[in-house]
Amino acid sequence: MRKILLAITLIMVLACSASALPRLAVRQFEDRSEEGKAPAGAVMDMMVTELNKAGVFDLIEREHLDYIADEIKLGQMGLIDPSTAIEVGKIQSPRYTMTGAITLYYYSEKGSGFALPILGSATQAKTAYVMLDIRIIDNATSKIIYTSDQLGQSKQVAKGALATYKGFFIGSYNRTTGGLLATATRDSVMKHVAAIKAINWKE
Repeated sequence: MRKILLAITLIMVLACSASALPRLAVRQFEDRSEEGKAPAGAVMDMMVTELNKAGVFDLIEREHLDYIADEIKLGQMGLIDPSTAIEVGKIQSPRYTMTGAITLYYYSEKGSGFALPILGSATQAKTAYVMLDIRIIDNATSKIIYTSDQLGQSKQVAKGALATYKGFFIGSYNRTTGGLLATATRDSVMKHVAAIKAINWKE
């Protein structure tokens, strides 16, 4: 019976060790697009969420580390109950660090059709483009393990009438421009996540 319990314990320990994931710190993304209107923080949040779903890393956000550092300082000042304070030196260092830059973030509108004296038939298309440049660095060696830029796209076509007298298009879209850009961003993020999952990561 004792041997069986020892065997079960050993299997559980090995299983826990095998399931241990490498730690990844995600730094704040940068907006390097020409337009300068990309929501870098929201894009980073999307990346963290999708990586967490993929189960590739134990994730750490640098801004959360700053928050923990503030909590430690409060404990050292005696402002927090010592029994609940975070201990110095107990935070595990990440093996890898991710940096990200949004290098393209815009949408275009194109249309075509024919005109009659008052009304005409027209088709308009909105396409959003988002380019996300990602790097993952091995903190132990400073070697870049992963680097790639992935283009995300989202397109929507609407058909309607063209009022030639005033020169405006009468039609409807299912998604707003912001929605198209968000979809294009997710497309870029998911391409990165798929490529990252294909790598054999080690702690």
